Amino acid sequence: MIKVNLVGEGRKKATRAAAVVKVRPTNLTPVLLILIVLGSAGGGYWWYLGLINASAALDTKISQAEAEKARLEAVIKADRIYEARKKALEARVNIVEGLQKSQVSPVLVLDELSNAVQRTNFVWLSTLEQKDAVVNMSGMGTSLGAIADFYTNLGATGYFKNIDISNAQDSAGNYTFSLKCEFSPPRNSAPGAQTAAAGGN
Repeated sequence: MIKVNLVGEGRKKATRAAAVVKVRPTNLTPVLLILIVLGSAGGGYWWYLGLINASAALDTKISQAEAEKARLEAVIKADRIYEARKKALEARVNIVEGLQKSQVSPVLVLDELSNAVQRTNFVWLSTLEQKDAVVNMSGMGTSLGAIADFYTNLGATGYFKNIDISNAQDSAGNYTFSLKCEFSPPRNSAPGAQTAAAGGN
């Protein structure tokens, strides 16, 4: 009769199985470590590539921003030059206009003054002085009404402004007067018309 030791065989199989179980982890550990290292290296490499790409994109944006800044600085510089030229031109125009306003033709003054005198009866002028746009004159009238008419006719010409007149009676019964005013041609009177009027006299 043959006896089989099933218990011992089971123990051997269990021992072998345990040995296998113990061996497998020791064989997979280096592989897992290698995979972890490779994964870390790959992740680090991709992260590094991402940084490089982000840095390149930032460099491109910085270059574009610097180019735009240079373009805007050129525009601002050109605008400043334009504004400076504009101000210089406006200053010249103002100077020319000021000179034109301050240039008062004596002939035009005499022409308008003679018109006022001719429209007034019994008034005579004895002195006349002009300095730039200021006109001083003195004269004589037979009555206060005649002097008042001359004052009115002088203002009616549209050329004489800020008229200041004073008068006194002399021993012969006539009235002497002194007058100060500003000669200011109307704005709508063109210089050509003034020149023509001056040339006609």
